[in-house]
Amino acid sequence: MRTIAIVNQKGGCGKTTTAINLGAAAAARGIRTLLVDMDPQGHCAAGLGVPIDRIETGVVEAMLATQPDPEALDRLWPVGRNLSLLPSTIMLALQESPEGELSRLADRDRRLESALGALRGHHDLCLIDCPPSIGLLTFNALRSAGEAIVPVETGYFALQGAHRQRQTIDALVHRLSRPLQCRMLPTLHDPTSPLAVKILATLRQHFDDVLIPVQVREHEAFRVAASLGRSVVEHEPQSQARYDIEMLLDWLLANIPGDLPLPTETAVPNSRVAEIAQRVESNERPVPEMPLTVTFGVEVTSTGIRFRQPGDEHQALAVCGDFNGWSMSATPMVFNQETRSFEATVPLPPGEYRYQIAVDGRMHRDPYNDVETGSDPDRPISRLVVDGGLAP
Repeated sequence: MRTIAIVNQKGGCGKTTTAINLGAAAAARGIRTLLVDMDPQGHCAAGLGVPIDRIETGVVEAMLATQPDPEALDRLWPVGRNLSLLPSTIMLALQESPEGELSRLADRDRRLESALGALRGHHDLCLIDCPPSIGLLTFNALRSAGEAIVPVETGYFALQGAHRQRQTIDALVHRLSRPLQCRMLPTLHDPTSPLAVKILATLRQHFDDVLIPVQVREHEAFRVAASLGRSVVEHEPQSQARYDIEMLLDWLLANIPGDLPLPTETAVPNSRVAEIAQRVESNERPVPEMPLTVTFGVEVTSTGIRFRQPGDEHQALAVCGDFNGWSMSATPMVFNQETRSFEATVPLPPGEYRYQIAVDGRMHRDPYNDVETGSDPDRPISRLVVDGGLAP
């Protein structure tokens, strides 16, 4: 079970919104998803229409139970097809205090990890919505996870907050004594605001190594859906809000850390026909006119090698490499409104090529191409091999 903690010690950054809607989007694709609410405020339940007054057991009881927990599955609230919630209650807030039962346990920082053990065989993906604080509950979440996403709003205090968040998470990861892939996610982004665009560009400069190249923009649809106890997947399936979440899910499915296997249900189809066929087989209703699956990186086409990258239409992207003298202006990438991504097709003869992607004037490796070259580990360069039999 792939487990991702969504964490930020600052509230109001879109943490719960990301968790709820990412979980709903994954479930809609046939991925068996578990959403764990580690926030005592219980916003996950409210945002998914779960009646809080009817919740009798949840994450507190799961962490305090004797392991293995025979009632593990009974503690889950079925939100919809392929989506379950392990809810929180107000009792969760007491567990970090000296009076809390959790704080008195010898393995108090591993209780969530033990509780999730009984649920691993029943789920493909687990998303943990952490509380807006750094303490025992957040440490339990990070101890349980293999990855962490830090939502960072592209507002006025974003840069200072991002530096503080990274330092805090790095300190916690150091205490874990094991690797934990940590990524930052730009949220509440307003692409029409010059200030937000500038802040996003600055975040890329400072956190290029950990910044997810997808932005979750600020949409009214998120707020309306939450007020109705629904995800945007259910409330406004053709909205741009859902599109942003789908883009994030696409990126996560294309970037699985280590040797973690990808369930067959989550395979990203390479064509629209394959996507529709997959949805028909799973009895899911297709969403018209929604480019839910876009292949990023490099791809062989009949006219050449196509480079495709996610991004915002207000950005400027280009491909730079051996084939164009490493020029930032020779091969600009054009924004495609239909796929909401940047594309450039280059006719290349058979051979081996080095290249990078220039984003707003800054050179990056291709995050969707794992093949790298170069002697400087801090400045990796992507490598592409054009086979003679596949050359256009």
